[in-house]
Amino acid sequence: MEKDQMIYGLEKIRDRREAYTLVTHDVVENVDVCVIGSGAAGAIVANKLALQGKSVVLLEKGGYYDAEDMNQRETDMISLLWKNAGATFTDNLRMVIAQGQCLGGSTVINDAVCFKTPQVTRDQWRQMGVSIPDGKWDAALDEVWKNIHVSKVKDYELNENNKTLQRACLQKGYLSSSNDRNCKDCMQCGFCHLGCHYETKQDMLVTYIRKAVRSPDSDIKIYCNCSVEKITYSDGVADGVEGDFVDRTTGAVKFKIRVNAKVIVVSAGAIASSQILLKNAIAPDRAGRGLTFHPASFLLGRFDKPVNAYDGIPMGYTCHQFGVTNGVKDGGFLIESIFLPILQFSLGVPSFFENHQLLMKDYVYYAMAGVMVRDEPVGTVSLTADGSAKVHYDPSSRAMKDFAKGLRVLAEMWFDAGARHVIGGHRDLFVLESRSDIDRMVKAVEENPDGLAIASAHPQGGNRMGDDPSTCVVDSNCRVHGFSNLFVTDASVFPTAVGVNPQVTVMALATLTADYINDSWKSQFAKLPLSSAEGETCSLGQPMYCHSSRLETMFNRQENSMPIETLVNKPGDWSFDKKQLMIRNNNHWKGFFTVDQDLTTMAVKYFGGFWKQFFIKDGKLAGITHPYDAPVFADNIPDMTSHPRYGDVVYLKYTGAEFAMFYDLLKIVDQDTILGKAFFGVPPNGNQILVFSMSRKYNVDFMTETDHEKIYQEHALAPEIDKVVGRWTGRLVSDSAQTPHVQTFTYTKDNFGKLQMQYVFGGLLAGMSRVVLTSEQLLMYDYTNWHDEVRMVTDDFMVGKWCSPPTNIPLDFGPSFLGVETVPGGKRFCLRFTLKRRM
Repeated sequence: MEKDQMIYGLEKIRDRREAYTLVTHDVVENVDVCVIGSGAAGAIVANKLALQGKSVVLLEKGGYYDAEDMNQRETDMISLLWKNAGATFTDNLRMVIAQGQCLGGSTVINDAVCFKTPQVTRDQWRQMGVSIPDGKWDAALDEVWKNIHVSKVKDYELNENNKTLQRACLQKGYLSSSNDRNCKDCMQCGFCHLGCHYETKQDMLVTYIRKAVRSPDSDIKIYCNCSVEKITYSDGVADGVEGDFVDRTTGAVKFKIRVNAKVIVVSAGAIASSQILLKNAIAPDRAGRGLTFHPASFLLGRFDKPVNAYDGIPMGYTCHQFGVTNGVKDGGFLIESIFLPILQFSLGVPSFFENHQLLMKDYVYYAMAGVMVRDEPVGTVSLTADGSAKVHYDPSSRAMKDFAKGLRVLAEMWFDAGARHVIGGHRDLFVLESRSDIDRMVKAVEENPDGLAIASAHPQGGNRMGDDPSTCVVDSNCRVHGFSNLFVTDASVFPTAVGVNPQVTVMALATLTADYINDSWKSQFAKLPLSSAEGETCSLGQPMYCHSSRLETMFNRQENSMPIETLVNKPGDWSFDKKQLMIRNNNHWKGFFTVDQDLTTMAVKYFGGFWKQFFIKDGKLAGITHPYDAPVFADNIPDMTSHPRYGDVVYLKYTGAEFAMFYDLLKIVDQDTILGKAFFGVPPNGNQILVFSMSRKYNVDFMTETDHEKIYQEHALAPEIDKVVGRWTGRLVSDSAQTPHVQTFTYTKDNFGKLQMQYVFGGLLAGMSRVVLTSEQLLMYDYTNWHDEVRMVTDDFMVGKWCSPPTNIPLDFGPSFLGVETVPGGKRFCLRFTLKRRM
């Protein structure tokens, strides 16, 4: 089979250096390995597996941008290459978190600083249950070091900013050195944060990804602009990944993807990897815990002569005296030279109005360095109501002590080096006019720690690595505990903060993970069955997920495959596959419109839903078309005919005078699937109105009110409390269409073990419900006089309804999705819904 080495994406950008193709429809891939994330870990795993003969799909949420795209303009590049355009914060807005979101991940926007994993850190991790021998660590580090072309910054490459820190360290007698960087023939432009226009920075895109894509021995496809939503699994075996292709500018979902794979590797970064695990109820009691950072705070020294710190390598020198690289075991900090392009600099300095203008006038006179603290794993990643990642983190008390010490040390160094004054990041003392202000700054940090501006580009932890499954998410091979073929490898598995810029440690860990998978392939993974699932992608077997253009093409190309008698329905022939969550309803053919998001399609979808029923009447085939929201039953007569454009089709003629100018053309795909087009005019030259599909087999997401009631009454029971605990997302049940996720129910136990539920509806209405479990169902009450009734179908699927109090007032009105039930005491409205544990 010919190998397809290609990068795919949504963005129409010309002149790609690698083979690039636009995604124009839903995608289903069947491969050996699916890797999620293309940064320091994912790129290496994908490379090493692909070059060893595995078929690989690599998924990246960001876009594919080449050196030519990286134009060194901050306003362009920050929005293009940075996650959330650089505006990612902790939940209390205490700290900004810098991360990349593009092919190559954060390696594209970092400062190329490279540290091997300190021995102190490796020893600590070993004591915490990580069983990776030093020999393997060293070999992996050396392999990475070579592949990304690491070399030490030479003295003549140090700009005045770096030299100022160097002189200050030497004057104090502090242990310090020039940095190692993954650059070849660096142009020293100073725009590392904006991607490397010259391709001298040896990031993942120009090293591991490029080699994998260009090697004739690799079998790899890379899909960009792809947001992963689901990992599907059963009994400890993961079988696939599902995601959305999302338009970067509008946020609209354009297409879907399903990747069936024998091995799945999550390498989305410390925050996103935890988010993916939590959204899919993988290690829910451990994932996202133990998040940590290297929080950093800067000091500027204002010197009499121009420093021009923007001109040259931003991070070329480090003071090691107080950090893990000098054997400090608990906490500690590094002092690293750093500088920012002018826009980022102006946004990062905590001053306003006239003071800000005066400060910016001295831009060329500043030397800048940051105190980077090694904090404890005190943070968490959790989910918001809509499934977004919520990062909770406050620096530990130990970290704040390190900040106080580190900022004192750095302020003294700047004054020793000749600074006229020093500018810091604490709101209570912005400018240090002389040495006498250092004690005031330290006191401000100690007494008002929240007043110190901090940032971090190094999120770590959350999915701790270790051999104890009760406390760790992955083992020492980065395999998720309880799974045979699901791995997480990136900074999220660090048991503690590594203490140095982490990219090389991440790369080494990914190298070890890839080697383990390759070495174990024949014995553990090769014989695993490959799923044939299609997820929510468009296909002949499930056309209800298709866009109009795709469905149009399918109709035009597909031949009618079954005799016309296949149309005949059988009333009462209804069944439910609880394992697959599939409904087979042969009472009629349920109609489906396309998934386009334009207003016309949306209106037709939600208010024009229909079914068609076919039967034998007086020895002849006849039919009825009924829209759910109208008292219309349109008689029709189906007839097999040959159409000059579409070939053999079922011509559906409406017999009533009011519908005489309408007709449908149908193609029967199989026993359960029909493609159709509706026309207005005289056949065969009528004007096409729309394209649609019909099925008598569909997923529970498309259930009708009747389906819901049958499942509620016949296939669901009152749940057990322990099985309910967790986060559930819900859809409203509509006869006409699949509705979006509109509600989130989070069930927890209070301190007394009693079940409680927090809900969010429509992203706006939030509250708590009192939960009562009866032998029949789960009841939930809030401040309204309506209540919820819920029953469990499977451990991951429930059905429910939100009902009004009964009344004797006639309720024979309202839209189809608002059902009316007769109960003791009268009639009531009920809004039906479904709940799934995983999105």
